[in-house]
Amino acid sequence: MGNQFSDNSIPLIVDLDGTFINTDLLYEGIVSLVKKKCLYIFLLLPWLMKGKAHLKNKVSGIAQINLELLPYNVELLEFLQKESDKGRKIILATASPMHYALEISKIHPIFNEVYGTNETNLKGKNKLKILIENFGEKKFDYIGNSNSDLIIFASSRYSYLVNASTSLKNNTKRISNLKSIWSSKKGFLFNLLKAIRPYQWVKNLLVFVPLITAHKFHSTHLILQTFYAFIAFSFVASSGYIINDLLDLNSDRSHPRKRFRPLASGQLSILSGIIFSLVLLSGGLYIATRLSFLFFIILFSYFIVSLSYSLFFKKAVLFDVFILALLYSIRVFAGGEVIGVELSFWLIAFSTLIFLSLAFVKRYSELMRLDNNSGLISRGREYFLEDLHLLQVMGIVSGFCSVIVFSLYIDSPEVAFLYSHPKALWSISLLFLFWINRIWLITIRGKMTDDPIIFAAKDITSYCIFFLVGLILFLSI
Repeated sequence: MGNQFSDNSIPLIVDLDGTFINTDLLYEGIVSLVKKKCLYIFLLLPWLMKGKAHLKNKVSGIAQINLELLPYNVELLEFLQKESDKGRKIILATASPMHYALEISKIHPIFNEVYGTNETNLKGKNKLKILIENFGEKKFDYIGNSNSDLIIFASSRYSYLVNASTSLKNNTKRISNLKSIWSSKKGFLFNLLKAIRPYQWVKNLLVFVPLITAHKFHSTHLILQTFYAFIAFSFVASSGYIINDLLDLNSDRSHPRKRFRPLASGQLSILSGIIFSLVLLSGGLYIATRLSFLFFIILFSYFIVSLSYSLFFKKAVLFDVFILALLYSIRVFAGGEVIGVELSFWLIAFSTLIFLSLAFVKRYSELMRLDNNSGLISRGREYFLEDLHLLQVMGIVSGFCSVIVFSLYIDSPEVAFLYSHPKALWSISLLFLFWINRIWLITIRGKMTDDPIIFAAKDITSYCIFFLVGLILFLSI
């Protein structure tokens, strides 16, 4: 049957979601909707009950998606361009709303015709009906990626698969002439781990601080309790990282480095991100319930503050920095709760000030990496270039104040009770002062590429300083 026609005389039909783009516009729209106003989430089910087409049209009418920044399948685009250059008719047929399809055809003017969802959801049987009416049985080739495309593959001359599962490949081969397969998504587990960011878990080691400062590290039970708290915080924090990436899809795709993140690049689907975020959140909160009710409240509060940061405070000048410092400090509070130790005023003051300094480091380093000619620092921030010097001053002062607090702590009655040689702790003040100065020097030189705590976890000098701090604390007991 295929030999009766030349390739150029047979139109090539291309699906959009998961095929021409490595994402799904419905889920992109839902994420945009929730980011715009979270209460929209309660309207999704009523809209869906009126039909999938109604849901898509409602979501697309409100959502704000930058179609130019979508993760397009570059390899497939190059193939379609070559086919178009040969004079072949290329047609976009998608279940996404028609106005999306039309806009994408303007961005990539290789499509001769466009079909999309209006009143009827153009998927499966509905899409096949349109294609046969316009082109005839076995008189078109089709490129798709899902099981709903099987019925179309069966009626096409040749079928092409994109990012298909093994079962879909086998089923397609059984019912049609499978000509080519593209796989632009690689390493699901690898991309899932990238989205979860286990390297960020080093920040959750802060829950061990009260265990160390209260000299409770001889108790195996308390060490285990703190370890479970660390796992719970890590799960919930990773859930927050995924949610943050979902909310920042548009801004991440315009960022030179962040556009390669699994969700922004489409290597990990939005649906997978949502599912694993919920799984991690549920797992972390469940572990928290097994430790104590108050720890559960603290951990849940951490998640709410983190979510509020992603939705609102990330865009607010200074609020963003103080919220970041609060997120660090909550970990220390949680560590005290899980072992039943009330944090001293000194530890609260010291941790608040040093984390505030590190939060300024994080913001300062991010702003330095942006284009110095942009005037207004965009990317969702409301900082100006002239603010950099002030951020630097506030951050350094906060760090110095934390050292002052620690120095005052050395002369407090608590130290005399906990340590046999309290004067040895003065050397720790110098070590902290050196470390803070070094962190800021590296930052001002533009070499701070990570969160400062993540940087410290990779920095040999920081390891040496923390080792000396731990040794002095041990010898002072």
